Amino acid sequence: MAVKELLNQASGYGVLVGVGALFAIMVLISTRLMKKYLNENTGNTEMFTVCNRSVGVGLASSAIMSSWMWATVSIWSVQMVFSYGVAAAYHYASTSSVQVVFLMLAGIECKRKIPNAHTCLEIVNLRYGKATHILYIFLCLVNNLLSCSSMILGASGAITALTGMHIVASTMLIPFGVLCYTFSGGLKGTFITEYVHTFIALIIFAYFTTASVAHNEIGSLGNLYDLVKQWQADNEYYIEGNYQGSLLTFKSQGAIIFGLIHSIGDFGLAVMDSAFWAKAFAAKTETMVPAYIIGSITIYACSWPLGTVMGLIGAYMSTKPSFPTYPNPMNADEIANAFLLPYTLKALLGNGACGALLLALYMAVTSTVSSQMVSVSSILSFDVYRTYINPEAQNKQMIKVTHFGVVFFGLFSAGFSVMLHYVGVSLTWMGYFYSMIICGGVIPLLLSILWSRQTTVAAFVAPIAGISTGIATWLSVAKTMYGDLSVASTGQQLPCLYGGLVTIFVPGIVTVLVSLLYKPYKFDWARLQDATLVEGEEDSSESEFEKDNLSHSDEDREIKGVVPEYTTEIGSIESPTDREKELVKIKFWLKVARIYLVINVLVTQVLWPMPLYRNWIWSRSFFEGWAGASIGSTYLAIVLVCIYPLWDGRHALKKVACGVYRDYIKRENKQENKHLVEPVIESK
Repeated sequence: MAVKELLNQASGYGVLVGVGALFAIMVLISTRLMKKYLNENTGNTEMFTVCNRSVGVGLASSAIMSSWMWATVSIWSVQMVFSYGVAAAYHYASTSSVQVVFLMLAGIECKRKIPNAHTCLEIVNLRYGKATHILYIFLCLVNNLLSCSSMILGASGAITALTGMHIVASTMLIPFGVLCYTFSGGLKGTFITEYVHTFIALIIFAYFTTASVAHNEIGSLGNLYDLVKQWQADNEYYIEGNYQGSLLTFKSQGAIIFGLIHSIGDFGLAVMDSAFWAKAFAAKTETMVPAYIIGSITIYACSWPLGTVMGLIGAYMSTKPSFPTYPNPMNADEIANAFLLPYTLKALLGNGACGALLLALYMAVTSTVSSQMVSVSSILSFDVYRTYINPEAQNKQMIKVTHFGVVFFGLFSAGFSVMLHYVGVSLTWMGYFYSMIICGGVIPLLLSILWSRQTTVAAFVAPIAGISTGIATWLSVAKTMYGDLSVASTGQQLPCLYGGLVTIFVPGIVTVLVSLLYKPYKFDWARLQDATLVEGEEDSSESEFEKDNLSHSDEDREIKGVVPEYTTEIGSIESPTDREKELVKIKFWLKVARIYLVINVLVTQVLWPMPLYRNWIWSRSFFEGWAGASIGSTYLAIVLVCIYPLWDGRHALKKVACGVYRDYIKRENKQENKHLVEPVIESK
């Protein structure tokens, strides 16, 4: 891969090591403060894996958006607009929004049917038994590995292009800081860092789009429209499958195929990833659905504005003397690894923008890797260790296993990513390929919580049938259309599209037919209540939180700004009345989730895009409105998932601040009393 150094290696090592260490220290401090002042102890398994099911709307919505803000989104969406036109950025964003709402529906159903769940695999075990459980453990772990490795692969390639670092160094250092803060902070630490990551990344994305359009080279969105049209005419840049070969039309065969491939693959990444389910388990009942709705709206900010604006600017800048590859066009490796965004930023905004992209990529990839680490550690602890090795495992044993899972998976996924690089796998090839491996269990796993008639045989057979037929379709189409089986032929759009469609839909057909024809039955959802919480060992001494709060009266605590709370552990239901009240809330939010799912799919997949798919090259005014709305989505996301979480968490922030201030006053008083006592002792 021809790498053109844009910054220097010191920049890369500074971000990967320095920023990673900074975030590790930040999480260590925050977990210490949460334990002392909020009684949130990450040494407890329930807290480590599902945050005691107490996360509010603001933090949950930020974490949801961060989960879909993959490192590949920013660079790949820009490259796809250059390859297929403006429709590619929209399809990238809208299909992600649909995935969010499907996970929302599955999550609220879990709240109703299995309130004590930690992983989606617990549902499989309780409903289908050992053999099916082991199969889905394998499928989910493979999904985690491919998901995490593809993100590391894309991010490390871009970091190498930006800094000139060796690809192995950038790949192995990405998990470094993540290991530290995930090891100590668990899922709550992941939520906190994802919030900070999202905040930083969105500010950087807003800077990219706004500063690029305002640059003298571009001037305005209207000027960008004129420049792209003229550039395409001068360079005879014609896109096969687009109306009149234009970048500025929504009628694009390549963009639709890309959107379908991306949608299929990312459905697999989301549904088969226990980390996405864990975010639903971690949120409160009344906050989960609103958080997912916010996430489905703000997810557009990840790819729509960057792809639309920077993809077109990149096309125009690619023939300018300031472009890093000038006078040559980007080669096949650079296109496949989506280097257009860093090259465009270098040509237009200089080294500062490249440094900002380096930081944004690190923010995005570490969010992904952190979630994957918690997911895998939860599977290893709950679905492997507690289920098959030590069923009586208590808190201390479970925490040890989760910590082992974090370290093991972080190192293994980095090593696997290095292997992918050396066998010639690119970001685009990986993004097109993984749907044939990870999508076989999507429909059966969703039906395990949504459909009572799916049988054990159907749940076991369906994913195997889907994966085997999908891979066979993928390879046979590649061989038939391109004459050989190679990295190039198997990475083409149509073989991957046909293979992905077969992989995801064949299991749906198989599981329904087998369930209805082979010993049909109706599952008793009450059996899922057997999922239990992990009991923590009681400490012989009082916690710092208890010591601190018991030493003051309620009145004194209120005066000092510490609000007393008398709550039971979230997730444990003390009486039937409590459960009945919970079910009333769940029933309401379930209705909201179903209605919103229908509205979201109709609007994003039919009412919005279909009228635009016609023989039409956009007018200047329509493009200005479209691109302006895309940039506006970034600022909307900043308000909803960056500013609002601070307001939503104001009470917890106030409690921590008051606690820190009170302890500071105590130390000052002790120091002052010490100085007063010492002279008396000396005189005596």
